[in-house]
Amino acid sequence: MRIHDIFKSGIILWLVRILIRGIGRSIIFETEGKENYLRLKREGKNIIFALWHGRSFLTLYYYRYRLGEKKVCVLISPSKDGEFLTKIIRRFGYSVVRGSSRHYKKNSHKAVLKKLSEGFDMPITPDGPRGPAEKVQQGVIQIAAESGCPIIPITFSASRKRKLNSWDRYVFPHPFTRAVVTFGSPIYVPSDTSKEEKQKKGRELEIVLNRITRMADKHFDKGE
Repeated sequence: MRIHDIFKSGIILWLVRILIRGIGRSIIFETEGKENYLRLKREGKNIIFALWHGRSFLTLYYYRYRLGEKKVCVLISPSKDGEFLTKIIRRFGYSVVRGSSRHYKKNSHKAVLKKLSEGFDMPITPDGPRGPAEKVQQGVIQIAAESGCPIIPITFSASRKRKLNSWDRYVFPHPFTRAVVTFGSPIYVPSDTSKEEKQKKGRELEIVLNRITRMADKHFDKGE
């Protein structure tokens, strides 16, 4: 079978799904700030999760298989790479909207708001799909303002991991390691927020995401 035929047959997608689930199941998870998520769920709110592109591997797995939440819609770029990722994400039972936080108004506006109004939570990488890394694009702030949904910053790190040599320094956890998933405090963006205040909210989100990511990276420093 040729390489092209392997990709078309879905064998690669099946292998990737097995790899992600296998690694995820082997990991011992800890959490920090989980009460921020639980409080909003008790209040019946839908959530926009903001996570850096390079920290997406375990956060999406954790949400689906450790929290047991199934009503999730992921915003994925309309690129060719995004097409492959879309197929993987759908195999985990997630819904997908094709678009990006950079060009939110242009190609995903109505679909995103519709999914949130239908009760879906939505993970968004505000530095995706192409960076700059760990810099918030304003799309996620606009989505929060229009939908009324709170933003929860979320990240992960692991005691044993590899950072890939990619633009986002993608973090790939080793199997059978320990990992921490960290939830930040919710950020609200009222619908009447001015453009200047939205920019401030974006900077606030960026600062919080970077802070909790650095905290997660230091989580296993002691005793390791």
